[in-house]
Amino acid sequence: MTGNSFPDDDLRRALRRLVRLGSLLEPHQHAGLHLSLSEMMALGELADVESMSQQDLGELLGLEKSTVSRLAAGLQRRGWIGRERDPANRRFYQLQLTPEGRTVAERIGQDLRTHHEQLLGALTPDEREALTIGLAGLARALATHHEPLSEAPRTPEHRQRKESPTPG
Repeated sequence: MTGNSFPDDDLRRALRRLVRLGSLLEPHQHAGLHLSLSEMMALGELADVESMSQQDLGELLGLEKSTVSRLAAGLQRRGWIGRERDPANRRFYQLQLTPEGRTVAERIGQDLRTHHEQLLGALTPDEREALTIGLAGLARALATHHEPLSEAPRTPEHRQRKESPTPG
């Protein structure tokens, strides 16, 4: 073993290349709009439903409560979502796309479909099938090792914030 504490294997190199070439950690430009990966994913999830709780969106996206709260507030400021207290439980917010948000989600979805068709069009049918199987297997393996956010170890500062209830 060299002095490097990170594994230097094919999977690490492939994932590093995928993240960098796909600019997965950078803000994205889709359909003429500048938005983060989290914003894009949130719009996609909300486009599939009439409404959902902010908590459910956070769970779907794998985000902490405070992160999804900031994400929803930002989408609301952009006029893309409505965010109202749940009448059944005033501690929670219900989120829904505004008409403008639905239009934005449709534009981004079409842009992504076109982009995916171009990328996948460069693969052979066997490569596409292998990619689908491999990614599903990797997601399954990651899920078995993934600790739900609600069970993740917390810092003392986080415990203090968690004890004082905050809406959202």
